[in-house]
Amino acid sequence: MIPISNHLQLENITIDLQKDLMALMLEIYPPAYKHLWINEDSDWYLTHCFSPENLKLELNETNTFYGFVISNSKRVGIIRFLVNTGVNNSYEKNTTFIHRIYLSQEAQGKGIAKQLFNWIEKRANENKNKVLWLKAMDTKIQALKFYEKQGFKIVDTFSLDFNIMHPHLRGMVVMTKTLLK
Repeated sequence: MIPISNHLQLENITIDLQKDLMALMLEIYPPAYKHLWINEDSDWYLTHCFSPENLKLELNETNTFYGFVISNSKRVGIIRFLVNTGVNNSYEKNTTFIHRIYLSQEAQGKGIAKQLFNWIEKRANENKNKVLWLKAMDTKIQALKFYEKQGFKIVDTFSLDFNIMHPHLRGMVVMTKTLLK
């Protein structure tokens, strides 16, 4: 376990924990995102992202952290980030990409995400990274406001090409935060 605070820890995700990862994401993802998918069927996305094959690929990427978020001894989410990576080929490689952050509804609004972002920023600084970046859905207003409060700014937009996703909900933004030296 990696301590973040008295009540918040991270647990490294390994391939042996894939079934636990899938079970947690089956709890977290559909309530927040099933409306994006035609027939509200998010199974394709969950299988694509959290299958044993994809997990192996993501765990084998260099400079990756992938972990369960543990609050008061309960798994309430996941985070995944990569240090020393570029932003859509337009920045130097000394950036940190926050690839995934999912928290259960019960964990939201309790300061957990803020603590996680602070912890990720410390890791980025330790790796001499100058920028944090992430991709977010342009319709997730609460998330966008949170990222802006953390100092992120929208620098680009694009649209996902998932045919089984409602076309009007495919919009994405790229957000960056420049770190102080």
